[in-house]
Amino acid sequence: MSPGLRNQKHGRRRSARVVRAAIVLAALTTLAAPQAVAQPYPIYGAIRVEYDEAGGFAFFGNAINPESDAARGGRWQAFEKDSSIYWHPLVSGGHANQIGGAIRAKWGELGWENGALRYPTSRELPTRKPGRFGHFEGGTIHWSWATGAHNTWGAIRDKWATLSWEDGRLGFPVVDEFRAKNNGAGQHFEGGSIYWSIDTGARVVAGPIRDIWAGQNWENGRYGYPISDEYDYNAGRAQDFQGGRIEWRPR
Repeated sequence: MSPGLRNQKHGRRRSARVVRAAIVLAALTTLAAPQAVAQPYPIYGAIRVEYDEAGGFAFFGNAINPESDAARGGRWQAFEKDSSIYWHPLVSGGHANQIGGAIRAKWGELGWENGALRYPTSRELPTRKPGRFGHFEGGTIHWSWATGAHNTWGAIRDKWATLSWEDGRLGFPVVDEFRAKNNGAGQHFEGGSIYWSIDTGARVVAGPIRDIWAGQNWENGRYGYPISDEYDYNAGRAQDFQGGRIEWRPR
């Protein structure tokens, strides 16, 4: 065989090997490349930013509706894994916020962004004790497995916050805020209660003193509303009420 023919054959073999290697490399590259998730509805703008920052497709799944109008010039979009994202240009510096699960359900019961809580100002976040919370323009919703989801707002929320929220001695709220005597309000927590009236402010009532007060029909009884928090007194504890003092000593 002439040297020319041998060189042509070797050249063809090398070319065939190069082509096969290129095909294998292309196949491996295709397998390794991340696959774009086809969304049935587009996600864009501030809602897209929050979608990506809060976990993307793995957390939210697909959008289940197009981006839609919300109250007072806002926007919202819902996703298949029990979450929504809400945005308003004047809330959170124009950053959108995720809300989901039991906290979203409670917010919905209260009227969504048209209710007293208005728009979310944070995404849903973990609490220091096992649970979740979300802040809103008008208050906060906390959730735990033991207590469910409950809202706090106004002076009662502010008082609870000074006591380290759910991480303090009161723990999580176990009911929503309720109306009390003379346009006051109250709320029960795992470790006690907070009662508020315009004349007395927000006061914590807990432990044996709370039990005694409850036995006298709470604020509707002869003691009325608390006018102080509990304090040390004569080797025990005491608390002042509109109708007098309740004292307690360990036996």
